Amino acid sequence: MTITHPLIYFIAELLRCAALGMTLLFFGSLVLIADPLQSILDAQLSLKPGALLHRLWLLPPIDVYINVYMFNYTNVDEFTAGRASKLQLQEVGPYVYKEVLSNHNITYNESNNTITYTPKREYVFAPERSVGDPKVDRIRAPNIPLMGVTTLASSLSMFASLGLSALTRQLNSQPMLEMSVHDYMWGYEDHLVQLAARFVPSWIDFANFGIMEKLFREGNESNVFNMNLPERKDNYGVKLPDAPRGYTVDSINGERGFKRWQYDEETNGTMCNRIWGSHDATLFPLDMDENDEFFLYRRTFCRRLPVKFNRTTSYNGLDAFEFVMEPDSFDSELDNANSSCYCKNNRCLKKGVGSVSPCYYNIPLAITYPHFMHADPSLLEPFEGLQPNESRFTSTFVVQPQLGAPMQGTHLRLQANQVVGKVSFNRMMAPFENMILPLLWVDLNIDVLCLSLRLLIHGIKWGFPLLQWSAALGMLLAGVYQLCSALMLCFWPPTKQFQKVDQAERGTAVQVIGVGLSLASGLRKPSLPLEPEEQLQLLFGGGSFKPKLAKA
Repeated sequence: MTITHPLIYFIAELLRCAALGMTLLFFGSLVLIADPLQSILDAQLSLKPGALLHRLWLLPPIDVYINVYMFNYTNVDEFTAGRASKLQLQEVGPYVYKEVLSNHNITYNESNNTITYTPKREYVFAPERSVGDPKVDRIRAPNIPLMGVTTLASSLSMFASLGLSALTRQLNSQPMLEMSVHDYMWGYEDHLVQLAARFVPSWIDFANFGIMEKLFREGNESNVFNMNLPERKDNYGVKLPDAPRGYTVDSINGERGFKRWQYDEETNGTMCNRIWGSHDATLFPLDMDENDEFFLYRRTFCRRLPVKFNRTTSYNGLDAFEFVMEPDSFDSELDNANSSCYCKNNRCLKKGVGSVSPCYYNIPLAITYPHFMHADPSLLEPFEGLQPNESRFTSTFVVQPQLGAPMQGTHLRLQANQVVGKVSFNRMMAPFENMILPLLWVDLNIDVLCLSLRLLIHGIKWGFPLLQWSAALGMLLAGVYQLCSALMLCFWPPTKQFQKVDQAERGTAVQVIGVGLSLASGLRKPSLPLEPEEQLQLLFGGGSFKPKLAKA
């Protein structure tokens, strides 16, 4: 039979408590110091292949809607006949379309830390959000090709104006068209456009014309974007100097600026004609703050639109940074380098009116705020039915800081207009001379984020950090408990257990000695037997032992 001393149990238990306590303290402290959650989020909230943000960016689960409000001209005949001094406008809408974005042909460029891709946008009619069926509802609105060509011809020569006037009479082209809302937005057959496409295909390469088709859908699948990835960092986590801001556009179709606005590659252009440095309104840096100011770019704008921080707010419990467009976003001034490029032949449009004609076949089109808000008051004089209202028409852009994506509360509101200049030798167009005619205005807005995105954002903000802190605190508390247990074993050993084990070991020793004595008695001469009490006294009593027989 094997005899185990209680000291071995004691030392084993002490070492186990001490080792487990130190291990838990080490890992708990490591979680707090190293912050592994942030490393995981940095890896997942990036555009690296396989990352969470990359999968979301390929097919963004954000519902973007375009609310279209048409302008119906209700008294054209009275106005052209001189019986009415002003044109009466009726706002019709909204006709709502859902914008579905997907990004394709992804290429990573390690040399300059950029990503190349082709965005594709599709537009799906949302009848449940619209006031009616655009294929049924009809309006009367300006004939954009006719008015545009008339203005261009008048700026060329007298012979061009005379020839165009004769041609329009032969084609029976009218300054105002009556048609369905759908055809006016997405395309209708126009004899003048078809004729231009036949004789000048290098200028006009389409046979049908629709204002929404040109503003939003044209060139949708052919634009190749090159975007800067988040700034690289050194071994100490410091951003490298002179690195472009993350998720800003570097170039589009190989161009870093608007050549139609005299962009100069050697000087990197001006704030007026640059493309680089703007955002495509899909991704933003995660380190944005109240001091940020950035630019939005879409081909529709034919320019960069500046937005400035307004306030910190929240939507449905989600943090949000709200940015607003400045009132002078569409102004152009000759003595201002940031807007002088929009002035052609040293002539600028009126305050609040931004030309976009270079992006649309030089057709004289312009963008403003809806109902000419923040524009020259004289633009309102020829019309009845326009009511500028800042609470309704202000453009706001809201960014969710934890995810770096646009969110609910975003409203980009812009109005498309027909610019009519000097009219020569054209009696039908004369009543509209030097007018800026509203065509439609749009509200690009974002619906409430889907449940999965809201849960992800809540997790990034407090859910995941709470789990990490709970795990670290649990390990620290458990480690302290184990170390305290080890200290208690050192200063207060379990004496009762020692006594129980000691008694058991003494009983075992007596049995062993008894067996030994029995064996010894069989090998020598018979002697006096010892009683159990005498055996114990012999074993533990020392040299004063005397057998009972000897005493007798």
